Amino acid sequence: MLKPTALGLLIGASLSSTAWAMPASQLDALGNGLDVQYQVIDNTQDDWRSFTGNVAFTNQSTQTLPKTGWAIYFSHIRMIKSIDTDQLKVSHVNGDLFKLEPTDSFVPLAPGDQLVVGFNASDWQVAKSDIMPNWYLASDDEADTHTALITSTSNHKNGQVPTKPDDELTFVGDFDAPAQWKRYGGALTDHYDPFTAEQRYVRNADLSLVDTQGHVLPTPASRIEKNGHITLDSEWTVVYDNGYQAQAQWLADQLGISATDWAPTNQKVIHVGWGKVTLNGSDQWHEAYRLDVQPEQQRIDIDAPDQAGALYAAQSLLQLKTGDTLKAVTLTDAPRFAYRGLSVDAARNFRSKEAILKLLDQMAALKLNKLHLRLSDDEAWRIEIPALPELADVGSKRCHDLSETRCVLPFLGAGPDGTEASNGYYTTEDYQAILRKAEALNITVIPEVDMPGHAHAAIKAMEARYHKYMAQGDEAKAKEYLLTDFEDDTQYLSVQMFTDNAINVCMESSYRFVDTVVAALVDAHRDIQPLDTFHFGGDEIAGAWKESPVCQAFIADNDAGVNSVDDLSQYFVERISHITQRHQLDLGGWEDGLMHNNKVYPRAQLANEHVYGNAWQNIWEWGVADRAYNLANNGYGVIYNQATHLYFDHPYEPDPSERGYYWAPRFTDTRKTFSFMPDDLYANADAKRNGASITKQEVLDAATVKTLTRPDNVLGLQASIWSETIRSDGQFESMTFPRLFAMAERAWHRAEWEASTQTGQEADQTKRNIDYNLFANQLANYWFPQLEQQGVGFRLPVPGGVIESGILKANSPFPGLTIEYSTDNGASWQIYDAANAPHVTAPVQLRTISGERVSRVSKIQ
Repeated sequence: MLKPTALGLLIGASLSSTAWAMPASQLDALGNGLDVQYQVIDNTQDDWRSFTGNVAFTNQSTQTLPKTGWAIYFSHIRMIKSIDTDQLKVSHVNGDLFKLEPTDSFVPLAPGDQLVVGFNASDWQVAKSDIMPNWYLASDDEADTHTALITSTSNHKNGQVPTKPDDELTFVGDFDAPAQWKRYGGALTDHYDPFTAEQRYVRNADLSLVDTQGHVLPTPASRIEKNGHITLDSEWTVVYDNGYQAQAQWLADQLGISATDWAPTNQKVIHVGWGKVTLNGSDQWHEAYRLDVQPEQQRIDIDAPDQAGALYAAQSLLQLKTGDTLKAVTLTDAPRFAYRGLSVDAARNFRSKEAILKLLDQMAALKLNKLHLRLSDDEAWRIEIPALPELADVGSKRCHDLSETRCVLPFLGAGPDGTEASNGYYTTEDYQAILRKAEALNITVIPEVDMPGHAHAAIKAMEARYHKYMAQGDEAKAKEYLLTDFEDDTQYLSVQMFTDNAINVCMESSYRFVDTVVAALVDAHRDIQPLDTFHFGGDEIAGAWKESPVCQAFIADNDAGVNSVDDLSQYFVERISHITQRHQLDLGGWEDGLMHNNKVYPRAQLANEHVYGNAWQNIWEWGVADRAYNLANNGYGVIYNQATHLYFDHPYEPDPSERGYYWAPRFTDTRKTFSFMPDDLYANADAKRNGASITKQEVLDAATVKTLTRPDNVLGLQASIWSETIRSDGQFESMTFPRLFAMAERAWHRAEWEASTQTGQEADQTKRNIDYNLFANQLANYWFPQLEQQGVGFRLPVPGGVIESGILKANSPFPGLTIEYSTDNGASWQIYDAANAPHVTAPVQLRTISGERVSRVSKIQ
């Protein structure tokens, strides 16, 4: 059996044969003129196990697509099982990359001709963003490899990547029938359909305009409203105590006034300094504050036991402003959880340094304090490691190099030359710029390098290093950081369809690699924000190492208690633990990185003082929703990172035009995230993946671990943004905001309406609706204008509407957001005024607007 790396080299060699010779000019003409149209046909044919579709190739160029000499490469997130023509054959290259090539039966495609290829693929595709852009032609001759992007599939329009899949993926056909947008049939039923305007109107019916002046997000623990207000002007000064200068200067800069360590007693003063904060009779010592606006004294006091609390008080003060006026209130506040985080996948598609710096400002405004930055995955490596330059030189780029010695393959629609989203990495200077800003804003950066799975890019980079030094005759240096056992014949397929993405855990060079990477991260953090936690990922290992001779020899002779392949994952985690402990680090991992076959690894075997797991896989009907409690009860710290409520790569609505994967819930809107109840995980059970209802009791009955006996081990909440379908900063921002506001609210503030297993309280839906109404108004009236002013591309929701007795009634999930309507199919638009609702006749189109941006359009038929 050929190893993947050897297979790739053989493929590369075969493409160099003279039979593949094709002039670059002909290839370019075909790339510019070959029209591709992709259409999903039926997702319901086989109870989610397969779906059908077709791809129509129309030759609109002046060149004939010849009988030989070419292949089409394309990304496809589902395994293609078969195609319905004998003119072409399809093969899986690796990951989501596939190849179409002509057979001996292929009939040349002359200008004007069309070939429609039907296919059968695994699982389903019920959203337009499931389809990846940037298909390309490849043709090789003996001297060079030629590629040509098929421009009809390109995601770049005028140099920009559109925010909406409808605008971006124009080569993908509409999903206009239930068999296309539903993913179950037969014995199962998919309960989801795209929302209509009328359904949205009903969903928003309990929302109304309320006064939000003097309110703050996240909600303070105590708010006392007083009479009067103050007006800020140039006569005000921020005065700070020793140790609080940075926070005072930050506030002064925001207000356009000066900061000093002393001011006359008659000066209008915002005083920032040390002060004890007491809530419910208990003193708060971390990130707490008391903010007192005193109109009579023309004074504002900020008392905080630490600098973080002072910064958060300043953030709250800014929210109290309406113009230059500040309402008189006293806020006493402290966080619900010590860990309030956001994880950003910078690996699948890259997020630039500038995008992360911009994000940090928004996180700080919401009092979030952890940025979990995923720096590696199968598709790319994103951080400079000076001792291992190949990681950046090879692992951070995607291109058409089947040997993967110059770059990794062009996964996730990167095209033959890569894109701005697919290529890139943080230099040490870039990373340290992020650290400096994060430190100033009380945000801890937690780097994640995922291993041993999800490591294709690292593996290929180290193989490139191996081949380079072997060519120089330096075998010792070639093997120094090698992650591959070239004799390993294990056949496996990861969830993302990789065949070679697991670091070999039986090779000492793998641990030398880990130690070098960790040491480099420690060095990068030093003197800016000393690294305290390394996150090793550990998720989704796909049955590797079974046929590895190195592992077989290790299992036969070791003193680590490893008796079978099943023991290797735990062995790896224990080794990582000792490496990171030597660097005086805590250890983080995804839940499945700390257990095997649902059995938690003994906490005592891990050397770090603190080890925590991100609990994510809580699909209610899968019976694994108890993993968070299982880890906590076994002595691990736990971060609630539940996919059903806190994965922001999922769509906002169950609509094919909404961006995102939907493997956990079919959709997650802002209201759902807002409704998450950390004090009773099972009380969050609402729906199965197909939309059928499920109860808390059903989930409890299936759970092995039914109660949380160590609530002290629950450290906090984290939302995650995975980036497979996110190719631009605008897309990233629209998937993040406004849902991040809801997550921040739950991480900071415990609401009266929440269910709790500790107190036995059940959820109070009436109080929750009232609370959400205020929250939604705050977003529309304060936060959305702020985001618009700062150039943050938050998602504009699709409005709801009905026509009753000829009168248009329209609403949105955020009362006060501007709604427009059109009675001439979008030729002109008018602002909707509920107080003077217009007389209309169907059809009517609706959209929300903010600045120059507009939402998707809904239609009342």
